Amino acid sequence: MDLTIEVERVPGEYFTPYIKDHDSGCVFFFHEDDITDEGADAFAEAFTQQAIRWKPRPPSAPRGPQIPIWMELRADLPDDCAVIVDDHPDYIRYLVRRGLIQQRAADEITRVQSERSPDWERTPARYVARLRAL
Repeated sequence: MDLTIEVERVPGEYFTPYIKDHDSGCVFFFHEDDITDEGADAFAEAFTQQAIRWKPRPPSAPRGPQIPIWMELRADLPDDCAVIVDDHPDYIRYLVRRGLIQQRAADEITRVQSERSPDWERTPARYVARLRAL
């Protein structure tokens, strides 16, 4: 089963961001005033990469520690970067191009992620070096 992480922008009456799980991943819901279309696309990719690295713990495993997760909105990211994830076993920090997400939404969604973090386990990184064609 493929992992599916989506980010939805929802119009209408304002609400705080939240996450809804489904069988193959989850959906992050944001009010349209809190995230741009470009931001939604960038976060769908960033949250997918995070979900690949941080898997759900097996049901029989004890809960882990709660890790801090936060976003810093920055004006000084390289031109081709929307989100840079600084991923460590004891914290996750997102460096985000200013204008893609409102600070209130960034604070709320990372608070929710942090509350969920005891149910995740970090998987080892996998690196592959390929032989060059001769």
